[in-house]
Amino acid sequence: MRRIFNTRLNFICVVLTIFNLHHVWSSENIYGETLEQCSHSGMALTGYTRDGYCTDINGDTGSHHICIDLSSTTGGNFCSVTGQSDWCSSSMTCHDGGGLCPVQDWCVCQWAFASYLQYAGGCDKIQDLVCEAINMQAALAYKSMAGITKYDNALRCIESRCGVSLSKTGTSALLAKAMNNKAGIVYASSLLIAASAVAFFTWNRTQQMQGKREHLVK
Repeated sequence: MRRIFNTRLNFICVVLTIFNLHHVWSSENIYGETLEQCSHSGMALTGYTRDGYCTDINGDTGSHHICIDLSSTTGGNFCSVTGQSDWCSSSMTCHDGGGLCPVQDWCVCQWAFASYLQYAGGCDKIQDLVCEAINMQAALAYKSMAGITKYDNALRCIESRCGVSLSKTGTSALLAKAMNNKAGIVYASSLLIAASAVAFFTWNRTQQMQGKREHLVK
């Protein structure tokens, strides 16, 4: 009986690990590295799905991929400049849960960010960026709009603020860079999937043997 329980437990752990890895490694930041959290403890929980990350999610038409420190005193207030109600100075559900926390590091719409730059008067007139938490998809989107001043400026601003070169890199190269960082996790995930299959087979076989023994006892 203990063997059956342990096999089930191992199988569940493997499956949960696969789903967790998929979640953590499903996006890259503008450095082509693992996307870091935008919001943290003591701040309001951000992200389109309120998971703390500026992840690329189907259905997120606003593409909330840019992480900005809305509490920074440099530059114009994001909400005011873009003509929104001042939710930037509000409090929402805490990153760690349990109460309300001030909105600080926040995932904003990449299209609104481009407008923010335009209306604020340039890259030196905006609030601080949290570079490690900016999704690579923002750079890819701006690259796809190359030739449109508004989006060219947005891309150059990210480069300037974050010390990264994106403008001179082709879209296909950016995609390749992002995918290369997934190579290790794909390999690891493959091993985990294989391990889960073995665990399930072992558990299923154990169940069958247990059933046969119970039948013989009866």
